Amino acid sequence: MPIAIALIVIHAIAVIVLAVRLALTRCAFDEIRQQADDKIEGSTQSSIRLTTSDKKARALATDLDRALTDLNEERNKLIAGDRVMRSNITAISHDLRTPLTAINSYSEMLEGELSEEDRREYVSRIRQRAEELGDLTEELFKYSVSRDAQYYSHLSTEPIDLKRLIEEILLSFYKDFEARKITPETSFCEDQVVIEYNRKNAVRVLDNVFGNASKYAADYLKVSLDKDGEIVVVNKASDLTPVQVSHMFDRYYTVDDGKRSTGLGLAIAKELLMESEGSISAELEGEDLVIKIKF
Repeated sequence: MPIAIALIVIHAIAVIVLAVRLALTRCAFDEIRQQADDKIEGSTQSSIRLTTSDKKARALATDLDRALTDLNEERNKLIAGDRVMRSNITAISHDLRTPLTAINSYSEMLEGELSEEDRREYVSRIRQRAEELGDLTEELFKYSVSRDAQYYSHLSTEPIDLKRLIEEILLSFYKDFEARKITPETSFCEDQVVIEYNRKNAVRVLDNVFGNASKYAADYLKVSLDKDGEIVVVNKASDLTPVQVSHMFDRYYTVDDGKRSTGLGLAIAKELLMESEGSISAELEGEDLVIKIKF
């Protein structure tokens, strides 16, 4: 009889223990579910905390917490990317709308009674605006290509004489600099500086940097090249602020609201250089804008 009573007591204790463990386990899952919901909704970034000491429940909470943290990071990246995309679309729409509006206006005026001189003037302005649209679409295409990682894996390289390349590209902007009454000054090291690089992309980088200088440089432009291959471009830019300079390589950023630039040239240069482990930087030194390039 005492043995039977002892067995009943042991059985009862076991049932109670199991019931308590089950209750604690259910409580742990309720805590996991509630805190997981909060993390999914974004109302908290805290780690999942449990009142139970059950190792398996805690291991599950740790794994779930890690997965939800990764999920939230990806979601934040998507949200940020969507915000950037909307901003870019707005900027592109603005840049496209400006010349299109002008073209439509001049086209309407051409339908009226005009002198031959006015007609030629309006046709010239329409052609100029059409060229601006062409430049914009070309830069957009180049920028989209410059951000394609697969694009870089198929590039061919060749030895490039940096001195000669700099001189060739500066010469191509001769009329633009002459219009601004600027004669570029060059200072090159005595040694020949040769890099192994994709020629088209090297041309695009320097085209975009010197093209930017041809629009905004004042009084002078100085270009130097040292034996390590670092190119330094200096021009007077007394109207620029440190904040503007800090945004110079941002997509679609322009100091004149897109009137002379799409705001993509320097961004393209930076993308091309970074993808090939090069660098480009800009800073103000007094009234001088100093851009440093390393292929």
